[in-house]
Amino acid sequence: MSDEQRAASRAAELRSAFDHSFSVADGGLSEPDRAAQVDVLTIRVADQRYALRLSEVQAVHAERRLVAVPAPAPELLGLVGLRGLVVPIYDLRLLLGHAAGPAPRWLALARAASPIGFAFDSLEAHLRLSSHDIVMPNPSEARATSPAPGSAVTPDGPRPLIHLPSLIERVTRGKPGHGLPQREGPR
Repeated sequence: MSDEQRAASRAAELRSAFDHSFSVADGGLSEPDRAAQVDVLTIRVADQRYALRLSEVQAVHAERRLVAVPAPAPELLGLVGLRGLVVPIYDLRLLLGHAAGPAPRWLALARAASPIGFAFDSLEAHLRLSSHDIVMPNPSEARATSPAPGSAVTPDGPRPLIHLPSLIERVTRGKPGHGLPQREGPR
């Protein structure tokens, strides 16, 4: 074998090893298998375990200063400045039917047409789950108003999977929060 052939063979080996390193970094998964994965954030709201689809979250922030504003909706905690935007922040405790509590530490800025955020107590982890670990009820079984219609099966057990688009719809359309009494309109 000539020097040129040895160099070409060595270059091919290095290319193959380089390409293989990327497949190992992805867990050795093929493209369809990677597409069948779902990234979730595991969080706590009022000492209850929940999950959020990462695809529904634009950013997560901790310890942001909220400015309280007068509002008829008790779930509106206030406004926060994020990256040059003024963002309304809603309390996930109240939207999910829990009692009010101390100021939540974490904010999830949702992917939405207009800036909107949701406050929760603690961020636990980012998990990459198989799409088989996301359990959604049949449409006939799901409550149309449920902010957490499905669940994410995590290594520490199933968690209700919060559907941020449903919550956005609820707060932007003036629908009452889950478990909250109906608000009366003007008389």
